Amino acid sequence: MRPITASAALLSCVFLVATSLPLSADTLPDRRSVNVSGRGEVTATPDRARISMQVETTKLDLRAAQDQVSRIVRDYLAQVKALGIADADISTAGLSIQPQYDYSAKGGRKFLGYQLTRGIEIVVRDLDKIGDVLLKATTAGINNVSDPQLESSKAEALTREALAKAAEDARAKAKVLADALGVKLGAVHTLNANAEFVPAPMAQKSRVLMMSAADAAPESGNEALGFSAGQIRYNASVNADFDLVAP
Repeated sequence: MRPITASAALLSCVFLVATSLPLSADTLPDRRSVNVSGRGEVTATPDRARISMQVETTKLDLRAAQDQVSRIVRDYLAQVKALGIADADISTAGLSIQPQYDYSAKGGRKFLGYQLTRGIEIVVRDLDKIGDVLLKATTAGINNVSDPQLESSKAEALTREALAKAAEDARAKAKVLADALGVKLGAVHTLNANAEFVPAPMAQKSRVLMMSAADAAPESGNEALGFSAGQIRYNASVNADFDLVAP
């Protein structure tokens, strides 16, 4: 039996190492795939609204500013509670106090007073009352009212439905392309998804702030403001990469 020389052992070791290395990218078979995008949309009737508003005043005396704002907030909350708005749907936590100065005055800055801002957020679950909630805000003295943000209590389920539709749309497009190329559609390789909420358009916010109690006397708040909830949309999009398999 011939002894194994050092050079033969070294060659054997090199051969083993070489055979254990993976194939380079140049020697691997090309992966065939198709990349498509898909879209899905679900519409729904909103069943609640979120309204943000503020009471703002500026006075030289801070206590006088606090008293005025607190009175307006108390009066307004009493009115909306009479409409059936629950305590759990009312938040008055926001409060800001900022000293105001006139820097253009001769001889240095001039103190103008304290600007006090109190924020209120209300969730309205009966949209038949949304106009009344808005009008009572203006008559109570609240001077900054944002557009109602219409929402659905089924937002999560509607978003998932839109995503499912987008995925189905992407697969259908990929299947059409695979059939046209004479190959089979394989499994999805990568998938990126995105969903967004599209609110219903709101009209004439400025009218809410300009209405007086006399303007809306015989009508409901919704009729006085011409309020219509409309439809809200949940959109989704996906980008999918599918394998293509030779038949």
